[in-house]
Amino acid sequence: MSIKINRILVAKDLSKESANVIRYAFELAAKFDAQLHILHVMPTVDPAVLNMVALNMGADKLSQLNAANEASLAKQTREQLHDILRGEAELLEAELKHPPEVEVHHGEPTPMILSVADRLDVDMIVLGSHSKGRLHYAFLGSVAEKILRKTHRTVVIVPPHVGH
Repeated sequence: MSIKINRILVAKDLSKESANVIRYAFELAAKFDAQLHILHVMPTVDPAVLNMVALNMGADKLSQLNAANEASLAKQTREQLHDILRGEAELLEAELKHPPEVEVHHGEPTPMILSVADRLDVDMIVLGSHSKGRLHYAFLGSVAEKILRKTHRTVVIVPPHVGH
């Protein structure tokens, strides 16, 4: 059996472990000559909070402010991810056949990651895991665990502090 990986999606937040997860995905992409896609999903504001603010500020003004804020944050996030990628390329002295592509979206992480993976038809999803403890996991669940349950794609989970 021959394993062929053409497209890799790495979904990552901007925590301090982000660079390790991106480095891992970068190395995989270099080894397989695969296209690397970096995805960051920015959480949306709770609708109840938006309603409360809209009552005080006005729905139109809030909508304009929210759109401008989301665009600004997405731009800053893309820049941060590009900086991480440049640093990783220099550190690894590796060249990818295809330059990495970066996407930033707003929404719920699990459905957004699955949607982007389907749209790009990736062969592998690389995710970081958080060591937030049993209590956090029991009440909030885990994006990585939800992705594992809902996808038919290969999923690689990179634990915290890999490569340290």
